[in-house]
Amino acid sequence: MAINTPYDKFLVVAIVCCFLSVLTTLGIHSNLFDLGELSFDDRIRLFENSKYIANRFWIIIHCLFVLIAMLGFLLIQFKKSRGFTILGFVFFAVFAFTEIFRQMFVFFYMNNLRRSYLETDSEAMREIIQVSMDHAGLIGYALFGLFIVAFALGNICYGISLLGNNKIDRILAYLLLIWGFGNLLAFGNEFWTSESIGHFVEYFSIIYQPIMRVLVGLWMLHKFKRITVSEGAGNNTYSA
Repeated sequence: MAINTPYDKFLVVAIVCCFLSVLTTLGIHSNLFDLGELSFDDRIRLFENSKYIANRFWIIIHCLFVLIAMLGFLLIQFKKSRGFTILGFVFFAVFAFTEIFRQMFVFFYMNNLRRSYLETDSEAMREIIQVSMDHAGLIGYALFGLFIVAFALGNICYGISLLGNNKIDRILAYLLLIWGFGNLLAFGNEFWTSESIGHFVEYFSIIYQPIMRVLVGLWMLHKFKRITVSEGAGNNTYSA
Protein backbone atom coordinates (compact mmCIF):
# COMPACT_ATOMS: atom_id res chain seq x y z
CA MET A 1 0.00 0.00 0.00
CA ALA A 2 1.48 3.33 -1.02
CA ILE A 3 1.42 5.87 1.76
CA ASN A 4 2.89 9.33 2.01
CA THR A 5 5.16 10.16 4.95
CA PRO A 6 3.05 13.21 5.98
CA TYR A 7 0.40 10.71 7.14
CA ASP A 8 2.76 9.29 9.74
CA LYS A 9 2.19 11.98 12.40
CA PHE A 10 -1.56 11.75 11.96
CA LEU A 11 -1.43 7.96 12.28
CA VAL A 12 0.25 8.37 15.68
CA VAL A 13 -2.62 10.62 16.74
CA ALA A 14 -5.16 8.14 15.33
CA ILE A 15 -3.59 5.21 17.20
CA VAL A 16 -3.56 7.17 20.47
CA CYS A 17 -7.21 8.12 19.91
CA CYS A 18 -8.08 4.47 19.28
CA PHE A 19 -6.61 3.42 22.62
CA LEU A 20 -8.21 6.39 24.39
CA SER A 21 -11.56 5.30 22.95
CA VAL A 22 -11.18 2.12 25.01
CA LEU A 23 -11.31 4.24 28.17
CA THR A 24 -14.23 6.35 26.97
CA THR A 25 -16.12 3.18 25.97
CA LEU A 26 -15.62 1.72 29.44
CA GLY A 27 -16.79 4.98 30.98
CA ILE A 28 -19.95 5.08 28.88
CA HIS A 29 -20.93 1.50 29.71
CA SER A 30 -19.91 1.61 33.37
CA ASN A 31 -21.62 3.15 36.39
CA LEU A 32 -19.35 6.19 36.21
CA PHE A 33 -22.21 8.47 35.15
CA ASP A 34 -25.09 6.56 36.69
CA LEU A 35 -27.67 9.03 38.00
CA GLY A 36 -29.86 6.44 39.68
CA GLU A 37 -33.62 6.75 39.86
CA LEU A 38 -34.75 10.26 38.95
CA SER A 39 -37.99 11.96 39.87
CA PHE A 40 -39.73 14.32 37.46
CA ASP A 41 -38.23 17.29 39.30
CA ASP A 42 -34.76 15.71 39.07
CA ARG A 43 -35.16 15.26 35.29
CA ILE A 44 -36.27 18.87 34.88
CA ARG A 45 -33.16 20.03 36.73
CA LEU A 46 -30.71 17.84 34.79
CA PHE A 47 -29.20 20.93 33.18
CA GLU A 48 -27.86 21.76 36.66
CA ASN A 49 -26.48 18.24 37.23
CA SER A 50 -22.68 18.27 36.76
CA LYS A 51 -22.49 14.48 36.32
CA TYR A 52 -25.13 14.60 33.59
CA ILE A 53 -23.33 17.43 31.76
CA ALA A 54 -19.99 15.63 32.10
CA ASN A 55 -21.55 12.51 30.58
CA ARG A 56 -22.72 14.52 27.53
CA PHE A 57 -19.20 15.88 26.97
CA TRP A 58 -17.68 12.43 27.58
CA ILE A 59 -19.81 11.00 24.77
CA ILE A 60 -18.83 13.82 22.39
CA ILE A 61 -15.13 13.24 23.12
CA HIS A 62 -15.61 9.50 22.62
CA CYS A 63 -17.16 10.08 19.18
CA LEU A 64 -14.25 12.31 18.18
CA PHE A 65 -11.73 9.69 19.32
CA VAL A 66 -13.51 7.02 17.27
CA LEU A 67 -13.78 9.25 14.19
CA ILE A 68 -10.06 10.14 14.25
CA ALA A 69 -9.09 6.50 14.84
CA MET A 70 -11.25 5.30 11.97
CA LEU A 71 -9.75 7.92 9.65
CA GLY A 72 -6.36 6.45 10.55
CA PHE A 73 -7.72 3.01 9.62
CA LEU A 74 -8.86 4.46 6.29
CA LEU A 75 -5.38 5.84 5.51
CA ILE A 76 -3.77 2.47 6.26
CA GLN A 77 -6.26 0.32 4.37
CA PHE A 78 -7.23 2.72 1.54
CA LYS A 79 -5.18 1.22 -1.31
CA LYS A 80 -6.10 -2.35 -0.36
CA SER A 81 -9.87 -1.82 -0.59
CA ARG A 82 -10.87 1.70 -1.52
CA GLY A 83 -14.59 1.19 -1.92
CA PHE A 84 -15.39 -0.62 1.31
CA THR A 85 -12.91 1.46 3.34
CA ILE A 86 -14.28 4.79 2.12
CA LEU A 87 -17.87 3.59 2.60
CA GLY A 88 -16.99 2.37 6.09
CA PHE A 89 -15.54 5.74 7.05
CA VAL A 90 -18.64 7.50 5.70
CA PHE A 91 -20.74 5.36 8.04
CA PHE A 92 -18.41 6.15 10.96
CA ALA A 93 -18.69 9.86 10.14
CA VAL A 94 -22.50 9.54 10.18
CA PHE A 95 -22.26 7.68 13.50
CA ALA A 96 -20.05 10.35 15.08
CA PHE A 97 -21.91 13.41 13.86
CA THR A 98 -25.31 11.89 14.64
CA GLU A 99 -24.32 11.26 18.24
CA ILE A 100 -22.60 14.63 18.59
CA PHE A 101 -25.73 16.30 17.21
CA ARG A 102 -27.80 14.33 19.73
CA GLN A 103 -25.71 15.73 22.58
CA MET A 104 -25.90 19.28 21.19
CA PHE A 105 -29.66 18.79 20.91
CA VAL A 106 -29.66 18.10 24.66
CA PHE A 107 -27.46 21.10 25.45
CA PHE A 108 -29.24 23.70 23.36
CA TYR A 109 -32.81 22.41 23.07
CA MET A 110 -33.72 20.05 25.89
CA ASN A 111 -31.88 21.97 28.58
CA ASN A 112 -33.41 25.25 27.46
CA LEU A 113 -36.85 23.66 27.61
CA ARG A 114 -36.07 22.52 31.15
CA ARG A 115 -35.03 26.05 32.13
CA SER A 116 -38.16 27.50 30.55
CA TYR A 117 -40.31 25.01 32.46
CA LEU A 118 -38.84 26.15 35.76
CA GLU A 119 -38.97 29.85 34.91
CA THR A 120 -42.60 30.08 33.79
CA ASP A 121 -45.49 30.49 36.21
CA SER A 122 -48.09 29.49 33.63
CA GLU A 123 -49.46 25.99 34.05
CA ALA A 124 -50.61 25.98 30.41
CA MET A 125 -47.10 26.89 29.24
CA ARG A 126 -45.63 24.15 31.41
CA GLU A 127 -47.90 21.59 29.75
CA ILE A 128 -46.82 22.81 26.31
CA ILE A 129 -43.14 22.59 27.30
CA GLN A 130 -43.64 19.10 28.73
CA VAL A 131 -45.21 17.93 25.44
CA SER A 132 -42.26 19.48 23.58
CA MET A 133 -39.82 17.60 25.80
CA ASP A 134 -41.66 14.34 25.19
CA HIS A 135 -41.50 14.90 21.42
CA ALA A 136 -37.82 15.84 21.68
CA GLY A 137 -37.18 12.53 23.42
CA LEU A 138 -38.68 10.71 20.44
CA ILE A 139 -36.40 12.64 18.07
CA GLY A 140 -33.42 11.65 20.20
CA TYR A 141 -34.56 8.02 20.09
CA ALA A 142 -34.68 8.13 16.27
CA LEU A 143 -31.18 9.61 16.16
CA PHE A 144 -29.98 6.85 18.47
CA GLY A 145 -31.30 4.29 15.96
CA LEU A 146 -29.33 5.95 13.15
CA PHE A 147 -26.27 6.04 15.40
CA ILE A 148 -26.43 2.26 16.00
CA VAL A 149 -27.02 1.33 12.36
CA ALA A 150 -24.28 3.63 11.03
CA PHE A 151 -21.76 2.24 13.52
CA ALA A 152 -22.72 -1.34 12.65
CA LEU A 153 -22.37 -0.73 8.90
CA GLY A 154 -19.02 1.01 9.42
CA ASN A 155 -17.64 -2.07 11.18
CA ILE A 156 -19.06 -4.40 8.53
CA CYS A 157 -17.51 -2.38 5.69
CA TYR A 158 -14.13 -2.22 7.41
CA GLY A 159 -14.34 -5.95 8.09
CA ILE A 160 -15.07 -6.72 4.43
CA SER A 161 -12.15 -4.49 3.38
CA LEU A 162 -9.75 -6.78 5.30
CA LEU A 163 -11.01 -10.14 4.04
CA GLY A 164 -8.60 -10.37 1.10
CA ASN A 165 -5.49 -9.60 3.17
CA ASN A 166 -3.14 -11.72 5.28
CA LYS A 167 -4.16 -14.03 8.13
CA ILE A 168 -3.98 -11.40 10.89
CA ASP A 169 -6.08 -9.02 8.82
CA ARG A 170 -8.66 -11.71 8.11
CA ILE A 171 -8.98 -12.54 11.81
CA LEU A 172 -9.61 -8.85 12.54
CA ALA A 173 -12.06 -8.80 9.62
CA TYR A 174 -14.16 -11.58 11.14
CA LEU A 175 -14.10 -9.88 14.55
CA LEU A 176 -15.22 -6.59 12.98
CA LEU A 177 -18.04 -8.39 11.18
CA ILE A 178 -19.16 -9.92 14.49
CA TRP A 179 -19.02 -6.44 16.01
CA GLY A 180 -21.14 -5.02 13.21
CA PHE A 181 -23.77 -7.76 13.27
CA GLY A 182 -23.85 -7.58 17.06
CA ASN A 183 -24.80 -3.92 16.79
CA LEU A 184 -27.45 -4.72 14.17
CA LEU A 185 -28.83 -7.25 16.65
CA ALA A 186 -28.98 -4.47 19.24
CA PHE A 187 -30.88 -2.31 16.75
CA GLY A 188 -33.29 -5.12 15.96
CA ASN A 189 -33.99 -5.68 19.63
CA GLU A 190 -35.35 -2.14 19.85
CA PHE A 191 -38.33 -3.67 18.01
CA TRP A 192 -38.26 -7.25 19.35
CA THR A 193 -37.65 -6.17 22.98
CA SER A 194 -36.34 -9.63 23.86
CA GLU A 195 -35.03 -9.73 27.42
CA SER A 196 -32.43 -12.43 26.62
CA ILE A 197 -31.11 -10.49 23.61
CA GLY A 198 -31.08 -7.36 25.76
CA HIS A 199 -28.84 -9.06 28.33
CA PHE A 200 -26.56 -10.33 25.55
CA VAL A 201 -26.28 -6.86 24.01
CA GLU A 202 -25.49 -5.37 27.43
CA TYR A 203 -22.54 -7.73 28.01
CA PHE A 204 -21.54 -7.45 24.35
CA SER A 205 -21.22 -3.67 24.79
CA ILE A 206 -19.37 -3.86 28.10
CA ILE A 207 -16.91 -6.62 27.15
CA TYR A 208 -16.61 -7.09 23.38
CA GLN A 209 -16.48 -3.43 22.32
CA PRO A 210 -13.51 -2.37 24.52
CA ILE A 211 -11.61 -5.51 23.51
CA MET A 212 -12.22 -4.74 19.84
CA ARG A 213 -10.99 -1.18 20.23
CA VAL A 214 -7.78 -2.53 21.77
CA LEU A 215 -7.35 -5.00 18.91
CA VAL A 216 -7.96 -2.36 16.25
CA GLY A 217 -5.44 -0.09 17.99
CA LEU A 218 -2.86 -2.89 18.08
CA TRP A 219 -3.50 -3.65 14.40
CA MET A 220 -2.99 0.01 13.49
CA LEU A 221 0.19 0.14 15.61
CA HIS A 222 1.51 -2.97 13.85
CA LYS A 223 0.85 -1.40 10.44
CA PHE A 224 2.43 1.87 11.54
CA LYS A 225 5.61 0.09 12.65
CA ARG A 226 5.86 -1.54 9.24
CA ILE A 227 5.47 1.87 7.62
CA THR A 228 8.30 3.33 9.70
CA VAL A 229 10.52 0.34 8.93
CA SER A 230 9.94 0.89 5.22
CA GLU A 231 10.77 4.58 5.58
CA GLY A 232 13.91 3.76 7.54
CA ALA A 233 15.02 1.55 4.67
CA GLY A 234 14.63 4.51 2.33
CA ASN A 235 11.42 3.31 0.68
CA ASN A 236 8.61 5.63 -0.34
CA THR A 237 6.00 2.88 -0.44
CA TYR A 238 4.67 0.47 2.10
CA SER A 239 3.29 -2.99 1.39
CA ALA A 240 1.00 -4.16 4.17
